[in-house]
Amino acid sequence: MTIEREDLIVAIGAVVAVILQLIVAPNVILFQAVPNFLLAYVLVVAIARPREAGSVLPFLLGLAYDLLGTGPVGGMALLFVIASYLAARAFTVLDNDTLFMPLTILVVATFLVEMLYGGLLILLGLPVSPLDALLYRALPCALYDCVFALIMYPVMVRLLVGGSQDRGLRTPHLR
Repeated sequence: MTIEREDLIVAIGAVVAVILQLIVAPNVILFQAVPNFLLAYVLVVAIARPREAGSVLPFLLGLAYDLLGTGPVGGMALLFVIASYLAARAFTVLDNDTLFMPLTILVVATFLVEMLYGGLLILLGLPVSPLDALLYRALPCALYDCVFALIMYPVMVRLLVGGSQDRGLRTPHLR
């Protein structure tokens, strides 16, 4: 078993995302919105490598987010796995070699994950009203996550796709 260049880049990126979540995220809170670097990274990897997107990385990073936060353990892990799978499948179906589709999928997926997590907090009986979950958690956090995902996407595509051109794989073009 050999470790390929892309797998090493994904693993190093995951470690960097965890470090950013630990050190940077608590210090860049805007209007009670905390960025979720791990969600942004999971979605970027799922879209940059849709055919190789698995469930181990999203589960581990979701579990790390759950253990670092105050929410229910396993909630984000489940949402990360589902969002990663759906984002990768949506990208394989809707890819048209422009930057519009990956960015649209990133925005929709981050918003859905944050909305579903807010709904999960409500279902578990935590003292959160539906309005608070939507206005003060889902919308600002989703926008914050999108900003970081939009920054990470071109970087990860450049790093991950660079080695696949010589293998004849189709690569997304950044137009």
